[in-house]
Amino acid sequence: MQNKSIAFIANFTGILLFGVSMVIIGSLLPVLKTRFGMSDIAAGSLFSILPVGLLIGSVSFGPVVDKFGYRWVLSVASVLLSLGFFGIAHSDSLSLLRTSIFFFGLGGGVINGGTSALVSDLSEGKNKIINLNWLGMFYGIGAFSMPMILSRINEIHYTAVINVVSIISLLIAVVFLLINYPLTVKKEKISIKLIPVFVKNKLFMAICFYLFFQSAFEAIINNWSVSFFIGKLDVPQSRALVALSVSILGLICMRILTGSVFKNWHHFRLIKLSLVLFSLGLICLLIPAPYFVHLLGMFLIGGGLAPGFPVMLGIVGEIFKEVSGTAFSFAMLIALTGNIIINYLIGVLTENFGMGVYPYVILTEIVMMVFIFTLIRKADKTN
Repeated sequence: MQNKSIAFIANFTGILLFGVSMVIIGSLLPVLKTRFGMSDIAAGSLFSILPVGLLIGSVSFGPVVDKFGYRWVLSVASVLLSLGFFGIAHSDSLSLLRTSIFFFGLGGGVINGGTSALVSDLSEGKNKIINLNWLGMFYGIGAFSMPMILSRINEIHYTAVINVVSIISLLIAVVFLLINYPLTVKKEKISIKLIPVFVKNKLFMAICFYLFFQSAFEAIINNWSVSFFIGKLDVPQSRALVALSVSILGLICMRILTGSVFKNWHHFRLIKLSLVLFSLGLICLLIPAPYFVHLLGMFLIGGGLAPGFPVMLGIVGEIFKEVSGTAFSFAMLIALTGNIIINYLIGVLTENFGMGVYPYVILTEIVMMVFIFTLIRKADKTN
C-alpha cells in the first residue's frame, strides 16, 4: 500500500469517525443530562472538556508529525477515539464520562489536524483547498450519519450503535499502521523560534482568529442545536436530531459544490458566500415560522460553515509549506481556544436566560467573522 490513493482513503475514513465523535455528545445531551442529573452549566462544562482535549491533540501533533511522520500519531489517535466511544456508551459515573469526552478530544484533535496536514502535504497548489474540502465532506458524512441513525432507533439501542463505531475506530488504527505515507514536502527541524515567525505574519494571525470564531460556531451548532430545538422551539427529540443532521447535510452539500462546481472560485469569494449563508440561516431561525423553515435555516448555516477550515487551512499550507504541521497546530490552538471559551459561556448564558440566547450568540459570531474577514483581505493585499 504505497500510493497516494490509499493514504487519501485512510485520511477520509479517519476524519469521518472524527465527525461522528464531534456530534455524538450534542446528539446524546438530553439523554446524558437525564442519566447524570446535569444542569445546563454542567452540560456546558462537558462541551468545554472536548475542546481541551482537541487543543492538546492539535498542539502536540504538529511538531511530532513534522519530525517523526504520521504513522503512529494517527494510529494512536484512532485508538483514543475508540476508547472515547466505548466510554460514552458505558460510563456509569460523571468522572468516567468526562474522561471519555477528553479521549474524544485528544484523539480527534490529532486526527483532525493530522489528516488536514497530510492532505495538504499530498496536494499541490489550488488542489490543497479542493482536497481539504473533500476531506471536510467526509467529516460531514460522519457528523450527519450519527444523529440521523439515533433519530431512527429507540434509546435502548444507542449503546449497540456506539459500540460498532468503537470497533471501526480500532480497525482504522490498524490501517493507519499499515500505510506508507508518501510526503511531497521535505520537513525542516522544528524550533521554538517559529512562534515569533507565526505571530509576526499578519495574514496568518488574522486567519487564526477567524478560525477562533469558526471553531466556536461549529461547536455551537453541533452541541447546542438539539437542546435549542427541544427547549425553545418545543419539538420532540427525534425532530431535533433531524435538525442537527440537516445542518450537517448543508455542510456536505456545500463542500461537494466547493470541490466541483465552485472549484475555480477565488477562496475569498467562498468566504463571502459563507457569510451570506450564515445571515440567511439566522433569519430563518429568528422569525416565527413552521418547523421546515427552521430546518432551512440549519441547512443554510451548515452550508456556511463548510468553506471556513478548508479555505483558511489551505492558505496556511501555502504560507508555511515547510512546517505545515506546526503551522496547523498553532492555528488549531487559537481556533480551539475560541471553542472552549464560547462553549462555556453558552452554558452560563442558557442556565441564566434559557435557550432563547442561542440565535443571538450566532449573531455575535457572524458579526465578528465579518470583521475579521475584512482584516484578512487587507493583510492579504500587503503580503
